[in-house]
Amino acid sequence: YRILKEAMELPVQKYDLVLNDFECITSIACSRKKVKSVNFGHQASFLSPKTPRPEKISKRGEWILRNFARTTNKIGLHFKSYDDFIFSPVIKNRIVKAEPVNDGHITVYLPSYCDEQLRNFFIRYKEFKFEIFSHRFGDYSSEKNLRFIPVTKKAFDDSLISCFGLVTGGGFETPAEAIHLKKKLLAIPIKGQYEQQCNAAALRELGISVADKLDKEHFEKWLNSDMYPPVSFEHSTQEVIDALMSRFSNMPTELNISYPDLIFS
Repeated sequence: YRILKEAMELPVQKYDLVLNDFECITSIACSRKKVKSVNFGHQASFLSPKTPRPEKISKRGEWILRNFARTTNKIGLHFKSYDDFIFSPVIKNRIVKAEPVNDGHITVYLPSYCDEQLRNFFIRYKEFKFEIFSHRFGDYSSEKNLRFIPVTKKAFDDSLISCFGLVTGGGFETPAEAIHLKKKLLAIPIKGQYEQQCNAAALRELGISVADKLDKEHFEKWLNSDMYPPVSFEHSTQEVIDALMSRFSNMPTELNISYPDLIFS
């Protein structure tokens, strides 16, 4: 009951509206104190059955997406507007204002792979330069055609803006930025992460390269393809906020089911 205690101590009653980015304690607090709340973000898009799913549906994953952060309304963000409450990704200003160039390198961000795996795989492709980002590096280092870079927002943004292509996981924000910049994209979703598997299904529908693992066959097929993101995002950040505020007055203040009872039963 520590979670419930923390929720009751959270002063959400001071606010007219709470935006919740898939966070449990805040949503419980709003439910108990009858404060209007919005599930705002990528996870909210999965509240629609129209949002792409992988062939193998995870009942546990679906339950978590529906119930972990229950709110009185929702605004989802995804690669496409699959439903009337789903809008284009919110892209940060530095990426929006950037003028993308191609200096020939490939940006790599695959945190589920260890550095030695990435080194041994990419060092074989001597004709390409790779900028490999890792949380385990404290400083820049180079070896032959590889450059290892510690993860910082600025360094990664710079690399993405100027890259030939991006190899990354099946997250949402990074692929969305690559799509916005019209960068060639290979997504490798992390096994066991249901949300990433769902994202991979959506990317496949968009015609973007997706692989279940980093291997020679998938990587070289991507290298030799002309598959660039064919997507242009439809909504501006202002349009998303306008839609949110237009729904505010009609939002209920109570859920149809008691949130704590749902979580603790």
